Amino acid sequence: MITDTIAHASRYAALHPDFAEAFRLLQSLDLAALPDGQVPCTNPNIRLFIQTETLRAREAALPEAHLNHIDIQVPLNGRESYGWIDRSRLQHGQGYNEERDIEFFRCMPETWFDLEIGEFALFFPNDGHAPLVGTPGQTIRKAVFKIRSADCRIE
Repeated sequence: MITDTIAHASRYAALHPDFAEAFRLLQSLDLAALPDGQVPCTNPNIRLFIQTETLRAREAALPEAHLNHIDIQVPLNGRESYGWIDRSRLQHGQGYNEERDIEFFRCMPETWFDLEIGEFALFFPNDGHAPLVGTPGQTIRKAVFKIRSADCRIE
């Protein structure tokens, strides 16, 4: 997992073949002005979604993990809290959904952190993460980049 400011995102471009393009989009698009939904990207290894979601309490936030995608999550209109736990310590899997590349787990994250506007979190497949934590019932607008893992890329 990596957290940093959007201004520093390009520092991590060398970690994956598609990060440079994803960070260019992150730094150049006015994400907050985009409507909810999928944003067209020319790179088939990057999908970008703008979402408005309801926040929940920590106790209701189940960790999730992916096998084939890396997430870059970016709050657009306020603070969002996240839980984190290493994939090796996730327990009580609820079943992997291959179509959505996601599995939820019935256990609590071990670490909590907040992101503000202008910051991002990058979650690799080994990172169990519990997003959308905050004041229950309030909403957050956010951008979520889904980047194919290096071994699943389309050339």
